Amino acid sequence: MLGLIAVTPWVYMLAWVTAATGLWTARRGLAVVSLVLVGFQVWWVLPDFDPVPHLARPVPGASRLLIFDLNVSQNNDDLVPVARAIEAYHPDIVALEELNPLALKSLYATKAMKPYDYSIVDARWGSFGMALWSRERLSNLQEWYADGHPELRAWLWSGAHRRARLDVVHTEAPYGSGEPQGWSGEFAALEAGLAREPRPTVVVGDFNATWYDWHFQSLMHLGWRDAAVVAGEGWRMTFPRNQAPVPSYIRIDH
Repeated sequence: MLGLIAVTPWVYMLAWVTAATGLWTARRGLAVVSLVLVGFQVWWVLPDFDPVPHLARPVPGASRLLIFDLNVSQNNDDLVPVARAIEAYHPDIVALEELNPLALKSLYATKAMKPYDYSIVDARWGSFGMALWSRERLSNLQEWYADGHPELRAWLWSGAHRRARLDVVHTEAPYGSGEPQGWSGEFAALEAGLAREPRPTVVVGDFNATWYDWHFQSLMHLGWRDAAVVAGEGWRMTFPRNQAPVPSYIRIDH
C-alpha cells in the first residue's frame, strides 16, 4: 500500500490511457470510470505538482537563508563531490543524513566545512549518522530520538536575535524487517516531538515519505508548508539517485 501511495502520480497515468481508449472507441462506461479516476488523480497530485510559485513577498529587512540538505548514503565513503557542491553553493546551513565515519573524514579533508563555526555531528555506521553545520550562530544543539531514531535540533540566531528553531530529521525506510511498523512508530514520535517545537520552525531532512503519504500529511497538518511546493517545484524528484537508466521518480526529501 505504501509503495502504491508513493508512486501515485505514475500509477494513475493508466487511467488517462483507458479514458482516451474509452472516448476513442465510444465505450461510455470505460470512459466515465476512467475520467473519474483521472479527476481523482488531478485533485490528489495537483498541490504537489503545481508549477506556480506561491512565495510570500519578503518583509522589509528580511534576510536570506540557504540550507543544503542531503542524504549522502550510508554506503558512501567519499564525500569529495558533496564538498565541492557545498563550496559551489556557499550555503548558510548544511545538514547531512546517513553520514558514516569514513565519509565524515573525507569531508573534513577537503576543508569545505572550515567556514562553519557551529555544528553537531554524530557519524555512525549504518543509517543513523547525522550532522548539522552552520555559519549562522546556533545554540542549544541537541540530539533527540523519535522512537529510537536520532534527530537533531538547535536554535538559529541572527545577530543578537533568536531567529527560528531548526530541526533535521531522518526516518528509516518503510521496508525490510520490522517495517513498516517501525517507520510508522518513528513518524508518530516525530509528529509528537515536532508538535511541541516553538515557532517559527524550519524542518529539513529525509522523511522517507512522499507528499501523498498520510504520515507526512500529519506533519503538514501541524501548520508547516512544503518548501518545494511553495516554490512551485514539487515535481522535482529526489529518489532514487545515480541508478541509471532509472530516473528519480519520488520525492521523499523535504
